[in-house]
Amino acid sequence: MMLTDPVNITFECPPVDPLGREHVIGKLRFLPDEVELSWRLKGNVFTGGKGEMSTIVLPYGEIEHVELIKRWWKIRKLVFRVSDPRLLGDIPVSEMGKLEMEIDDRSRREAKKLESLIDFKRSIFLLDAQEELLRAMRDLDRAD
Repeated sequence: MMLTDPVNITFECPPVDPLGREHVIGKLRFLPDEVELSWRLKGNVFTGGKGEMSTIVLPYGEIEHVELIKRWWKIRKLVFRVSDPRLLGDIPVSEMGKLEMEIDDRSRREAKKLESLIDFKRSIFLLDAQEELLRAMRDLDRAD
């Protein structure tokens, strides 16, 4: 995998009740510079058609944790946490910046690449933030 190849994960968050309310479906795209979370509410008998597609753009620095949950040696769920809960506040099934997603069968192979990709991208972000802090400290020393 090249570092510029996006990783695409199709997911769904099952409804919270038997009536099918708040059933979320979407796609998580790990791009070279950011993560795009596209989602919509799936329609049911009571609410009618599909909901409108929404997209949330997240920088890699906002991603706090990504965990793959396996059951019987296959990846079944992805737990996605961000540092600022307001970023996922519009998604009804998110809890305090945490979103549990059931991964589509076709996306399981792509999901195996996630742990190393997120660690790499997050380390680059942290390194850039540290260099910026050091540069600001040097500029303060020169100004004195």
